[in-house]
Amino acid sequence: MVKLNIPKKEECVIRRKYTIFLSTIIGIICTVMACFYLYSIDKVGDIYIEKSEEAIYNIKKDFLKDTVNNLISEIELRRTAKSSYVETFISRTSDIINMKKDLSDKEFRDFFIEFFRHNPDYSFVTVIVWGNEENRPMYDPKNLAEATWKDTLKANTSGLSSYRVFSHGEYAFLFGLTKSYVNDLVKADMVNVIRNTRFDGNSYIWVNEILNYQGGKNYAIRRVHPNLPETEGTYLSTDMTDIAGDYPYLTELQGINQDGELFFSYYFKELNSNDITKKLAYARLYKDYNWVIAMGVYLDDVQPYINQTNKESRELVSKFTLLLVLLLILILIISLFSVSLLEKLYYRHAKKMMESELNQDVLTKAGNRRGGTNDLANAFKEFKRTGISPGIMMCDMDHFKDINDKYGHYAGDMALAEFVNVMKRTLRSTDKIIRWGGDEFVVILNGMDKKHVMNFGTKFLASVSSLKIQDHNEEIGITVSAGFSFFKQGDEDFQGALKRADEALYKSKSEGRNQVNVIL
Repeated sequence: MVKLNIPKKEECVIRRKYTIFLSTIIGIICTVMACFYLYSIDKVGDIYIEKSEEAIYNIKKDFLKDTVNNLISEIELRRTAKSSYVETFISRTSDIINMKKDLSDKEFRDFFIEFFRHNPDYSFVTVIVWGNEENRPMYDPKNLAEATWKDTLKANTSGLSSYRVFSHGEYAFLFGLTKSYVNDLVKADMVNVIRNTRFDGNSYIWVNEILNYQGGKNYAIRRVHPNLPETEGTYLSTDMTDIAGDYPYLTELQGINQDGELFFSYYFKELNSNDITKKLAYARLYKDYNWVIAMGVYLDDVQPYINQTNKESRELVSKFTLLLVLLLILILIISLFSVSLLEKLYYRHAKKMMESELNQDVLTKAGNRRGGTNDLANAFKEFKRTGISPGIMMCDMDHFKDINDKYGHYAGDMALAEFVNVMKRTLRSTDKIIRWGGDEFVVILNGMDKKHVMNFGTKFLASVSSLKIQDHNEEIGITVSAGFSFFKQGDEDFQGALKRADEALYKSKSEGRNQVNVIL
């Protein structure tokens, strides 16, 4: 056997080379693994950012769509409330006129004509008096009569929201309020609501009214635009472009014609600024008014959320390189879960805030009819469960229209707001105050005993009567009339008690106002 004798110096060199070789291989493997690892983490980070961005955009889209849809629901509620109010108005007017039915034909005719001719409160009422013997209109201030009484009724009643038709001897009578009048009242209310409503991120709602669904020049008119109020009433055309040369009005009209709603983007001036940025908008058609109701958010307002998410993701990546792959995956899962949880919490919070705004009357800060209906339904369910009924009070301000006519709607609004403040100071925190419509309010009095209700009502009227509203150099005093009722076992829902409270309120009005009555 031949033994090779390698000098120690050469052995050291070989070991050094072997160590360098292994170190190099290990270094290369580690570098490749590190690069692959970092590349994988970077890709995971990109996916994370993309999903977060998508989630943020979806939250914004949901917010836009829900806000517009809730506004349309508010329009429907107000139309119902106005129609109910108009029916009550016509009914009460009919009661007044029926008190004169004992007059002779001519005397009754003259009374009827003078009643509407010289009463400014009825200037908006459609009125026709027909002489059957003469077979022609005897009083037709709006020139609505046709050749015969039958044709006159056919031509006019379909356009009336509420009306009465009756005869007195040789004369026939028609009076009522048009549907267009009711719609104009609702439109005016909603225009004020939209103009006075603001959202975070410089968001707002605007309305365009379509005149021609085919598009073209002057196809629509701008009805409400809080960002550009000076342009309200101007005409729009589908050939208008934004700064990028796109046709946002054409895009909007095409989407409305196809689906009745759409999401779209365009460039527009920011609120309270001259900066023009890209905007994400949602629009929906309210066909009854030919209104396109829309709301948008500026995309540069969304970018900070995305940048923040990007920053946090990059910071996590730099830390993850020091940990094991399993730990990295665990942290990534926790991060994704955390973001998902935050998104859900944010969505719930935004939804809760939006529902709170929609359930609150903008002017008086009392509950509105939408939320109040739910409160009454819940109170009735509790009554069915326990047999204990809260007090149901319905009240409205006496001669409220006179305040508006004499001092203006601003004073009327102030009177309503102060009236609610008095109620809040008089009532308990557990009681529910609901603005039912106009100057009419419904109050749910939890724990109210029937034997104490008249005493409470008297004190309530005294509290309101002591209120003095300062309008310039003049004090305005107000009084209210109220009616009370309670749920009872025969009721199918809360409407029974509400109807009785309304009858009690009407009794207080008819007996001289500033009174309280109870109908059980």
